[in-house]
Formats: sequence, C-alpha cells, structure tokens
Amino acid sequence: MLKFGSTHFRGDVEVPLDAEKIPPEVNWIDAICPTAEEIAFVEGKLGIKVPTLERLSEIETSSRLYTDRGHLFMSTPMIVHAERGLARTSPLGFVLGREFTLSIRFDRMKPCDDLHTARVYENGRGASGPNAFIMLIESIIDSIADELERVTADLDALSQTIFEQGKGGDGDMKRDNTVMKRSLGAISGNGYLTAKASDTLLGISRMLAFVSGEAKYFLSAEESSKLKAQGRDVASLIDYARSQNDRLQMLLDAALGLTNIEQNNIFRLLTVVSVVGIPPTLVASMYGMNFKNMPELDWAWGYQWGLGLILCSALIPALWFKRRGWW
Repeated sequence: MLKFGSTHFRGDVEVPLDAEKIPPEVNWIDAICPTAEEIAFVEGKLGIKVPTLERLSEIETSSRLYTDRGHLFMSTPMIVHAERGLARTSPLGFVLGREFTLSIRFDRMKPCDDLHTARVYENGRGASGPNAFIMLIESIIDSIADELERVTADLDALSQTIFEQGKGGDGDMKRDNTVMKRSLGAISGNGYLTAKASDTLLGISRMLAFVSGEAKYFLSAEESSKLKAQGRDVASLIDYARSQNDRLQMLLDAALGLTNIEQNNIFRLLTVVSVVGIPPTLVASMYGMNFKNMPELDWAWGYQWGLGLILCSALIPALWFKRRGWW
C-alpha cells in the first residue's frame, strides 16, 4: 500500500498507480508492505531502486547509510508491538531526495501512522523532501519518548511493589511468590523494551548525522538547525535510556536479592527442624535396640522416662536456636 502525504496542503494526497506523474505537492510517500506493482510505480516515477526487506534488515553501516545518484538511503530498526504486547523491532527505511522522502516499512508503525492524521500537518512547512523527513523523525522521537515514559511509570510501580515486599509481607508465601514472579516478568519486559528503544535511537542518531553531512547542499539553514535540534533530543533520550537500564538493573538485583533472602530463610528453617529432630531420633533409636541387658525395660516408669527424654532432647536445641534468633 502506498500513501502520499503533503506538508504544504496538510494532509494525504490520492495518487492512482496509473498516474503519469506524482503531484508536485507530494513530498512524502509511505510504502507499507509494497507490492511488486507499487514498487515498480515508485521506481519508475522517482528514478530510484527501492530497498528490499533483506537490504533494510542488514546491520552493517554501509548497508544502512549510503548515497546513490543524489539520493540518501537510510534504515533503522523501529519498535513494533506484537499482539501479546511484546516489543520487537522491524526495519524502517528511508530514501531522501530534494523533493521527496520515501519511507519503506513492512509492519504497522505508530509514528508513521500518526503522520497520516490531520494534526501532524498543522506546521505548514513547505513541500520538500527534508521537511517530510524532519516530520517523520519528530514523530519517531515523540513515540520513543512516550515509550520511555511508560517504562518510567512501570518502574515506579515496580519499585513500590518490590520494596514493600522487602519490608515483610503477611506471611502468605504463595501470594508473595506470585507477586515476585510478576515483578521479575515486568522488569524483563521493560528491559527488553528499553533495549529496543535504544537500538532505534542509535539508528536515528546515525541517520541525522548522515543527513546533515551528505544532504547539506540542498538543506536550508532552518532545516539544518532543526536536524541539529533533533540530534540533541535523540542524545538526551539515549542518556535517559541508559539511566533506565541502570534503574532496571537495580530493581532486578533487589528482586533477586529478596528472593535469595526468602530462600535462605526457608533453608534455615529446614536446618533448624532437622537439627532439632536429631537428638530425639538418637534417643528413640537407642531405646529401640531391644538388648536383653537394658535396665530401663524393667522400670515401672521407663516408658514415661523415654518420652520425657525425647521431649527434652528436642526442646533444648529448639530453645537454643530461638534464643539465637534463627526462627
């Protein structure tokens, strides 16, 4: 599917595939899972070679950033949310020329979809390729910032949950284990999302530097200034993502530490029980040997003596452990 946008007329422009040319007011072409017919139309009208999904997915810089006959070819991984809410990345490609920007994607991406709504065209910029590219980058930066803000909100809630657990719960071990498992899962999910956001920000940072250097001969002073401002925004978000990673690691260490403490408490309790049970077992086994020459067998209170000795042998170590604070 191809969508044609204009920053000058503030909206989408309908262009049939049998059109002789693309209207001059169109400065953004959004190719969403393009068919062979759509690719042929774009290549014929723009005089470019549209990158394939395989080319956009390559990780080396020479494949992500290059020029060809006056056009800039770029790609970056972009965050995509699956049906179950798990974040992943999908390549987002750009072809930048003096008069147009072509975006190529093979998944639904919120930043691009947002640009097809009326509100994003209210800037009234001229119909040029760099202006369309700047709008796309603005939308991507806003989307990544929103993702990181949601991670921050989740981490605030997780911090409260984890540290409340650390203060000691109501003794419901099953519920505590469930809460801790959910917390660990949420930490892992947010860490994965932050890592994907960092990948996207790094790709955008490289693209902005590439455009500022390679396209300076057709960039206006205002466009160059805007790209530099976006570069600063991306740099600040990269720093923010790093701080989020540090916070995620701290919460992960805290959750694992509390889990280890709980496990140590359980093992300590089992140790106390096993040690307390050793003396009574020894007494019972001694009087269970049934040798002929055992004077206690003839005692009138021999049975009560044995029970009392078993009880005392259990109470003495139990009281000792209690005084030591082991249980």
